[in-house]
Amino acid sequence: MRVPVELSHSARLRAAVDRYGERELVERAAGLLRTGEEDDDFLRYLGGRAAPGIIDGSYPSYWANAWGARALEYYWLDSATGAVIAGLDHEHWRVRMQCARVCAIRELGAPELLAALLLDENWRVRDATAWAVGIVGEFEHAEPLREATDDPHKKVRERATTVLDALLHRLERELD
Repeated sequence: MRVPVELSHSARLRAAVDRYGERELVERAAGLLRTGEEDDDFLRYLGGRAAPGIIDGSYPSYWANAWGARALEYYWLDSATGAVIAGLDHEHWRVRMQCARVCAIRELGAPELLAALLLDENWRVRDATAWAVGIVGEFEHAEPLREATDDPHKKVRERATTVLDALLHRLERELD
């Protein structure tokens, strides 16, 4: 079967669900996030036109891990939680960022790990992490978010300000 690499990411994922079923797609995406390894057709579904670069080794291998996490933004089973939480500690920023995004979208309660990532060296990780902490955090995570309102990167400062207000409103508390 020909993999429709020319389609948009969401359309390729729908085609993958048609081929594998939603459960298998999620299980394989979680496995890809963990290991960075999958068969070529599955990589084509998740990576599209970029997949040959992973298959032949000309692109950085962490792209495959990030594709696994990105697929979990669209399709989900709770069994993927462990892979996402483990991915927050991945050596490459793109994977950490993608896993933080999944934590926000799927409301995964790992606020301690996420709060630590508010100090990540990459602003994109800090931005995604602030979003996630604002969704899953508790009152004790408000202070790290408040500190992020002074982040060197404007987008992180803006995100932290917005989600801090939302967190405090959700918790019905004030930051002392």
